[in-house]
Amino acid sequence: MMVDKSVKELLDAISSKAPTPGGGSVAALAGAISCSLAAMVCNLTIGKKKYEGVEEKMKELLEKALTLRKRFEGLIDEDSKAFDEVMKAFKEGGDKQKAFKKAAEVPMETAENALKAIKIANEVAMLGNKNAISDAGSAAYMAYASFKMAAMNVKINLKYIEDKDFKKEMEENMEKMMKEMDEKFEKIKEVVEEYF
Repeated sequence: MMVDKSVKELLDAISSKAPTPGGGSVAALAGAISCSLAAMVCNLTIGKKKYEGVEEKMKELLEKALTLRKRFEGLIDEDSKAFDEVMKAFKEGGDKQKAFKKAAEVPMETAENALKAIKIANEVAMLGNKNAISDAGSAAYMAYASFKMAAMNVKINLKYIEDKDFKKEMEENMEKMMKEMDEKFEKIKEVVEEYF
């Protein structure tokens, strides 16, 4: 798995001539980093006397963040595989439409998960250790970046899909999620910036 590489190896792979890992994989990586930062804030809150009242909630958020991170880790590779299948369909005369649909579905899942990640970051920012609020804010920014990158990857693949119903459903879902993401992002920015 790509996630098992060192940071340097991963950066080298991204910057190589190969088209994968590309923006879709990086979107998933950003989501995984968002969850890691949220988990860190949870860990810096749990066990602190000052935050006893939210300890159980923080434990629950920690579990959610780590579970979601695991899914993002899988999506890093899945996105690259989906793009590789598109390339293979062109080279070997396979089902291009099926490949493009898969290449749109994977970043769509990344975007859906990025929305979950920003919700976790939001709760962590409001309830967690205030000494780590900048980390909670950073988790939100990474979730937002993850979403926006994934959305671009969905859109570029939808351009090549002929199934109008599939395209319409994906576009409508993306539009709805984008509105929610923008609202959540503005909310957490207020929470974080209020503290400084």
